[in-house]
Amino acid sequence: MAYSLLNRMPLIKAQADTAAVNYKSLEIEQVEVIGRRSQAVFTDVSRMVTIVSRDDIEKAGVQNILDLLEFISTIDIRQRGNFGIQADASIRGGSFDHVMILVNGINLSDPQTGHLSLDLPIDHEAIERVEILEGPAARVLGPGAFTGALNIITRRMDRNSIAASQVFGDFGYRRTQFNGMMKTGMLHSSISASHSASEGFAPNTDHKLQNLFYRGTISKNETLLDLQSGYQHKKFGAGGFYSPRFPNQFEEADVWFASLKITTGNVIKVSPVVYWRRRKDHFLLERENPAFYENFHLTDVYGSQLNISAHHKHATSTLGFDLRSENILSNNIGFDSPEPIAVRGTDSAFYTKRYSRTNFAVFGESHWVAGKLKITGGLMVNWNTAYPNKPAVFPGVDMSYRMLPGSHLFFSFNRALHLPTFTDLFYKDPVNQGNIKLSPNRMIAFEGGLKYNKDRFTGNLTFFCHLGKDIIDWLWTFSHNRYTPVNLDNYRAIGMTSGLTVNFAGNSATGKWLSSVSVNYLYLSINKSIPDSVSKYYNLQHKLGISVRHKLSQKITLSWNISYQDRFGEVVIYQATDGKYSTHPYKPFWLIDGTIRWNSRYIWVFTEISNMLDTRYIDAGSAIQPGRWLKAGLAVNL
Repeated sequence: MAYSLLNRMPLIKAQADTAAVNYKSLEIEQVEVIGRRSQAVFTDVSRMVTIVSRDDIEKAGVQNILDLLEFISTIDIRQRGNFGIQADASIRGGSFDHVMILVNGINLSDPQTGHLSLDLPIDHEAIERVEILEGPAARVLGPGAFTGALNIITRRMDRNSIAASQVFGDFGYRRTQFNGMMKTGMLHSSISASHSASEGFAPNTDHKLQNLFYRGTISKNETLLDLQSGYQHKKFGAGGFYSPRFPNQFEEADVWFASLKITTGNVIKVSPVVYWRRRKDHFLLERENPAFYENFHLTDVYGSQLNISAHHKHATSTLGFDLRSENILSNNIGFDSPEPIAVRGTDSAFYTKRYSRTNFAVFGESHWVAGKLKITGGLMVNWNTAYPNKPAVFPGVDMSYRMLPGSHLFFSFNRALHLPTFTDLFYKDPVNQGNIKLSPNRMIAFEGGLKYNKDRFTGNLTFFCHLGKDIIDWLWTFSHNRYTPVNLDNYRAIGMTSGLTVNFAGNSATGKWLSSVSVNYLYLSINKSIPDSVSKYYNLQHKLGISVRHKLSQKITLSWNISYQDRFGEVVIYQATDGKYSTHPYKPFWLIDGTIRWNSRYIWVFTEISNMLDTRYIDAGSAIQPGRWLKAGLAVNL
């Protein structure tokens, strides 16, 4: 059995043969997904949860999962570097700091800054599915899930397999990947490793990236043990990532993480978890001149959880706690350290600052089923050492009602809080200045809508409203030529999402050449009290995603991913000739990716053209994204 650690319980593995991106076929309904503390299959969750399946990932032919999420309207992926080098994820108008990132249910979000939370050593070949929970989830996951969460579930198979792939592309791109799965008695093991590199499509956009990931599970009777660990090393030219004034930025980083979970019991289930994440990085503002400005950071996160759930007749109740310690050593972030610590691997660099905080949460939740009505209510009490006089309480309730077979009305209310990141509080360089006086973000959220899943049709329509206070935003002031974070007095985000998928499998006429079509759309209206300055966080106003899957023959498939994006706000541009800054509005743009794939029992070959229209656009910062890019690859799977 595969399972989602986020919900602390076993689940039933699902296969989706022809479902398109975003909304799955009926088989996925039996998968346990993100959304509740207690066991929750897809049909029981009274929230919007988007699932990207293994089938979607394979047929899209992408080289990292972020390229596929770019075409899903429910999440805003803003990439700076390609192929997973660096990207931000935001949901429903929040910033990249407001989305919790999990791997198999373990919170691996980075406390230094949300820019780094997606630094994960997980190759797309190792992913079973991705779950996207929309809206605040503090009651379920803690204060990090302010506007939503993204949970990556890795693969686990009951048969032995070994696979390898090689990909080449424009701009000197090459990638080698290996993954294997083995079952030995009660032990299921899976491992993946990869190396990729590129000379870059523009000056200072080169990269090198290595990933290594292992997951092992042991199951006996009612007890399941799950161990996972990973390591990532990368270095890249960060042209325009953080400032238009310094186009020759450079970064090198290492990430390690490990977790262990045990689940035991039947009627009463007990699930303790321990985990650790470390990230070490070296940042240069001028790549060829380290002495001009450089940063060294070392963050360590230690966490433990305990989840106890009991089922009785039509109700399931859950109790538990969550303890998390976040720590950093730096030459830039934190308070002055009494004893500087030498940076390992350097001759004369020292960590001269440090900062630590600990978060403790206690939670309780109950889920009731009464005929066609399902209700989930709960409460989390959270305390943090950085704000000892302000414990936070997160109440919430989710409800759904089945009107007709395959259709559900749902409603939810939740309260959320998010702490400032270490960067928000302390970071300082020639174009950024942190603010130690920041208060935590606070918000209440309402959501309601309709889900439908019957026969070949799957769809939804959702409306939401987020009302925030003290929301942190980085604002640019031309008087100081710097970004500085402030707490906004008022914040309101109102929007809607909709989606429809038609699965043509089994249709004797259309199904011969068209497998599925999926269309999803986001509309967002944000009102926030910004003084006379420019915000660093500008969200999408409109996002349209279209996914089409063709079956050209028994062995050949063709996939199209199409996206239209229209973003609020302006980009800050630096003119080196006169040393002045100016602003330019974000321009709406279309993206089209196409992939053709031939596969047999043991071999598959693909060719992908990304950004077929050769669109020049900016997702975040002042980092121009690449134009048309051709890639081709071969994989062998035994």
